[in-house]
Amino acid sequence: MQNGPPSIRRRVVSLPTLVSLALAAAFLVFLLTRFDVDLGASWQQVKGSNPWYLALAGVVHYTTFVFRGARWRLLLHNAEGRAQAPPGVLYCSQLVLLGWFANSVAWFRLGDAYRAYVYRYERRASFSRTIGTILSERVLDTLNVVLLLAVSVPFLAAGGSRFYWPVVGASAALLGALALALALIFFSGSRLTRWLPGWLAEGYLRFRQGVVGSFGQLPLVALWGMLGWLAEIHRLYLVAAALGVDLSFPLIVFITLANSLLTLVPTPGGIGAVESGVAGLLLRLSSQSASSAAALVLLDRSITYLSVIVVGSVLFIIRQAYFPGAKRAG
Repeated sequence: MQNGPPSIRRRVVSLPTLVSLALAAAFLVFLLTRFDVDLGASWQQVKGSNPWYLALAGVVHYTTFVFRGARWRLLLHNAEGRAQAPPGVLYCSQLVLLGWFANSVAWFRLGDAYRAYVYRYERRASFSRTIGTILSERVLDTLNVVLLLAVSVPFLAAGGSRFYWPVVGASAALLGALALALALIFFSGSRLTRWLPGWLAEGYLRFRQGVVGSFGQLPLVALWGMLGWLAEIHRLYLVAAALGVDLSFPLIVFITLANSLLTLVPTPGGIGAVESGVAGLLLRLSSQSASSAAALVLLDRSITYLSVIVVGSVLFIIRQAYFPGAKRAG
């Protein structure tokens, strides 16, 4: 008898990965041709980058998974209460990384669902309640984005440019939509379940428990979330420093947050939208050449996209090989 759902190992590491790599190559060509990039100059700049700063940027990037894992552990503990012993920070960080890996190789940002799916089978937890904690996580992330944009954009817009405000508006609109959904979930109570079939009503109540119950220990939850975003900002700062690219700190904050919004495009890892969008923002908002912008984008994405595919693949294989619960979930 087969335990759990059928294996997704072949689907995770075969067709989606190949499609992702093909898209990456296609958009690399687009980046080089659309912005008139001097490939030789970009490559020389990449070769001359400071390897120590790049290594530190990679380390800083992977601390984001620890910070977000610690935050998710708190959200799970808040939602589950005494029903289940809280998982460890290392375990939660692994699942957050696996979620990012799944987002990097699959369409439509399925990594969050995959994270909940793995947690469901390894911890014998409720899938619906776990999805509820992840929705709360997304609301808190969007709130952090809006707050950081509100701090950084006034410094950038002091010169009279209005180019920044559409990004602020898009972030605020996203936060408003999530806040509306959150309010409906909070105040719906058991009224909505009257119109649902029994099995769906039970799932919704667990989902609502995950959402509503997550919002405990908010100061500590907010701290871990902000540390994750600050780590992302400092990763980009270190990549720019490695290349000798002079960007103001408010602009680095803005580019980092715009990057996160562009990853919402439902291609694997936001491929295409992130590269062209970030390069376009750098050219529009700074005095950098197209070659310098391309070098920055390619090095940063080698950390945030390509390395996540490599490290995530290794973690996925190790867990499949050595952890029985991971085999059942995979």
